[in-house]
Amino acid sequence: MIINKLLTRKGWRVVAHSMLAAAGIGLLYLLSRMVIGDIQQQDTLGLCILGVGIAFSLWLVALGSMLIKAELTDWR
Repeated sequence: MIINKLLTRKGWRVVAHSMLAAAGIGLLYLLSRMVIGDIQQQDTLGLCILGVGIAFSLWLVALGSMLIKAELTDWR
């Protein structure tokens, strides 16, 4: 059963790393909605702030996916 697999130590790590990747995707989605809203209202958004936010969310996605792959393939 899948619940028994998630209750192990490795299962909890996979879930945590999946949530990390999902948080990065969610941040990227929110940032893109903010940019679309600013474009429609003709407001200017600080490119530095936007760049930092996008870089951070992409870093979360990359880190989470690498950690998931490492957990699932027993990489050491």
